[in-house]
Formats: sequence, structure tokens, C-alpha cells
Amino acid sequence: MRRGLRFLVDPEPAVEERQRAIAFFGHCCAYCGTPIGHGKGDLDHLVPAAKGGRNHISNRVFSCKPCNAEEKRDKDWEEFLLEKCGGSPTFELRSGKILEWIESAGAVPPLSEDMLHLIEEQCREATAAYDKACRKVRGI
Repeated sequence: MRRGLRFLVDPEPAVEERQRAIAFFGHCCAYCGTPIGHGKGDLDHLVPAAKGGRNHISNRVFSCKPCNAEEKRDKDWEEFLLEKCGGSPTFELRSGKILEWIESAGAVPPLSEDMLHLIEEQCREATAAYDKACRKVRGI
């Protein structure tokens, strides 16, 4: 429910935007550089949604499933990239590419604390209304 409410104020990127991100990163993971086959990658949040990161395309990069789902999780992208690459020239190269993407895609600020609070409040209210309707249907 929380996710659905959030999508109302912060929708997922359009198909064209997703394709632009994939092409920008050359069909390779922005973090590890692994080539990714059609339909196999994810659009990862640079700033995690749990930390106020937006769904806007400037906060998303093309990544392989292991980097996104198993390794990075809710880490800051720069921290994660440093873990992946160390202080090597590869870190500078990949970091620069990600920063170039953010700028080219038109960065937007994270959701405000007030907006996150409002989403949580609306979610609680919707959940309470749903629970009440369920109890009524069940005759409780």
C-alpha cells in the first residue's frame, strides 16, 4: 500500500526513460561493468527510496541483479561503488559516468521529510479503513 501511495506522488520512469538509461550505460551494469542481456537488468535507485530517493530517472542507473538485489541494497551508491572498485581508476571512471548520467537526466531533490511523513500518514489511514471494512465484512 505504501508503495502504491508513493507512486502517486513519485511515479516510475517511463519506458523511454528506462531505455535511455540502459543505452547510456551501454547495456552494462553501472557499478561492476558486467554486460547485461535484454530484460535481465534493473534500474537501481542511487539514493534508496527508503532514504527519500526519488523514482525520477536521474536517481536510477542500469545495474545487474547481483549488484542491485544482493550487494548494494540500501547503501549509498558512492559507498557501494568504492567497495566494488576500491580507490582504483575504475572507481573514478564509473563514478564519473554515474555523475554524468545524473546531470544529463536532470537531477531532482529527494522527497522531503514532510512528503515522506504524509505518505506514511496516508498509508496508516488507508490501512485502518481497510481493516475496518474487513472486520465489517466478517461480522466482527
